[in-house]
Amino acid sequence: MFENCLSGQGSPINTDLQRGLEGAWVPIAATVAGQDLRVGELRVKYLVLDAGGYSIIDRSNHVVDSGEYLLNDAASPQTLDIVGRDGPNAGRTMLAIYELQGDRLTVCYDLDGTARPIDMQPQDDQLLLSITYARALTLLS
Repeated sequence: MFENCLSGQGSPINTDLQRGLEGAWVPIAATVAGQDLRVGELRVKYLVLDAGGYSIIDRSNHVVDSGEYLLNDAASPQTLDIVGRDGPNAGRTMLAIYELQGDRLTVCYDLDGTARPIDMQPQDDQLLLSITYARALTLLS
């Protein structure tokens, strides 16, 4: 894990913000390049954020991807670096942006992995995946 939970820019994470992100999240909407994607087509049943770590739980309740996440809430839009440790994204860092509004979390990243999105709207030269999650109201089942 990252010492002192530092963001990719070397500034401390807002721990209140991190605590607000922590928990289990269920996907409720998704788009790829601005086109709607059926949530049932996603492999993710839950995104679990806990103490700077993330896990992707599939529809069979297996952890299929995990690693750490780094926040920069001083950036606009706020940034999220997803650092894969185990699973298909091991060794890969995905540069994302996010919005947290109450119990809704939207994460947007470039599937090509070449650059961080500048906003949630797809650009001509980026293949953006945007997933909106709702906070899970019950324990994982």
